[in-house]
Amino acid sequence: MKYAMQSDKKILVLPAKTADNAQLAKIYLHSRQETFAWVKHPHFSDFERDSKDELILKAVLNNKIVGFISLYQQDNFIHLLFIDPAYMHLGIGGQLLAQIRQIATDLVTLKCVRKNTNALAFYKAQGFKIIGKSLWESPAYYTLQDTKKEDYPLYKAQ
Repeated sequence: MKYAMQSDKKILVLPAKTADNAQLAKIYLHSRQETFAWVKHPHFSDFERDSKDELILKAVLNNKIVGFISLYQQDNFIHLLFIDPAYMHLGIGGQLLAQIRQIATDLVTLKCVRKNTNALAFYKAQGFKIIGKSLWESPAYYTLQDTKKEDYPLYKAQ
């Protein structure tokens, strides 16, 4: 069993810069190699292709990028949420989601592979519910939508 690294410093969530791409790509590749058995040959270059035209926020802990989230803003769709496996279970994913909720113009949605039970449990704990499922795609996935309207400025104003 792997244990999360401990830290006494605050996690910062900041907009990613082009200069961060190598570190973000490393996290993306490493995480997919460890947990995405269905991705046959992940490559370092996948990150730039998979996050093209998306808003990317990075999580920084002790001056190190330890995770990121990407949002396709036109659809309020979270495309990627990845945490360095050495920094899991420190609340980083929740903090990244909290920032996205402040930016999104409506409740966000995302897709999660059905076999990714850890991610599904995380999203459900964060207030997401399943609103659809793929029937023919491989790997099979669920579509989830956030339910925490109270965390969005748009809904607070109403």
